[in-house]
Amino acid sequence: MDSKEKTIRTDADNDHRGTPMPTGEIKATLERAKRVLVVSHIDPDGDALGTQLAFGEYLRSLGKEVILARDSAIPDKYAFLPDVDTIVPVSAMPDDIGIDTAVILECPTLDRTGGVKKYLSGDVILVNIDHHQDSASFGAVNWINVGASSVGEMAYEYLTEVGFDISRKVATDLYTAILTDTGRFRFPSTTKRTMIVAGDLIALGADPRTICDQVYYNMQPTTMLLTGRVLNSMEYHNGGRICLLTLTRRMLVETGARESESDGLVDFTLFTQGVVTGALLKEIDPQTTKVSLRSNNGVNVSEIAARFGGGGHVNASGCHVPLPLNEAKAEIVAALKEADGLAS
Repeated sequence: MDSKEKTIRTDADNDHRGTPMPTGEIKATLERAKRVLVVSHIDPDGDALGTQLAFGEYLRSLGKEVILARDSAIPDKYAFLPDVDTIVPVSAMPDDIGIDTAVILECPTLDRTGGVKKYLSGDVILVNIDHHQDSASFGAVNWINVGASSVGEMAYEYLTEVGFDISRKVATDLYTAILTDTGRFRFPSTTKRTMIVAGDLIALGADPRTICDQVYYNMQPTTMLLTGRVLNSMEYHNGGRICLLTLTRRMLVETGARESESDGLVDFTLFTQGVVTGALLKEIDPQTTKVSLRSNNGVNVSEIAARFGGGGHVNASGCHVPLPLNEAKAEIVAALKEADGLAS
């Protein structure tokens, strides 16, 4: 590691209420910056978007020029987030955006930023904030807390530590981040501290019912149609311990839905009694299949995702498989059976 780099990494077994964070290094780096890019991962979820928006507000309070960028479409369910349309697609950005600093959120590697990666080289100073267990220390400052439920929770800890005045808007952003990355506070990453932070954000103006309704109970008609088609594809394997869902290009055409409207559908794979692992397979093109993986306790799906160049968390990961849909399905089923056998 370069002598100028600073990394804080936290073990998942720790109670991260008292985990050290490189507050001084992050604060000093951002205060020295003039023009800052804030980016998260491809196929942004609530944690990515909410934390991006919160950091954008913080940086503007420091008088910085701020660019919020994304590689992929924003799912409609997050359209209610204040100023979410200020997160611009990389396709609309010029070749030279003149940044000196970048904040990278929830990306274990720079490749996870997608097309935004081209702006993250040269003299650009990188601040890496992540909670993935396989996160690489690619920044000048790296804060990696694998015990945190979300980068939204980490952002709250940092912003309160530096004395930032969290508005109702930022509270909404961060509550959304935490709510979605904990699976509505049900994933194992949810801790006592997570609930305390969520309560603090409610006290600061986040409306839990409105946010939950917007994210989970306010679907577009096309999303509902797509959900029905995908659920109708459900398959069980390994004696009912593995559940698969499939999304084809034809389903998107016939329902008029966009791929981003499939966000969250993989969670249905764990809704059946006896299911231990699940996967949603999306046909990207005739030779590429995107796979989202989920598991209950005991099976580490991030190890399966890593085989195909992906990654994520123990119970929620993803990857791209360079195979047609049916061939990718066979590979994933075999891998899930193997992992289930090792965990039993």
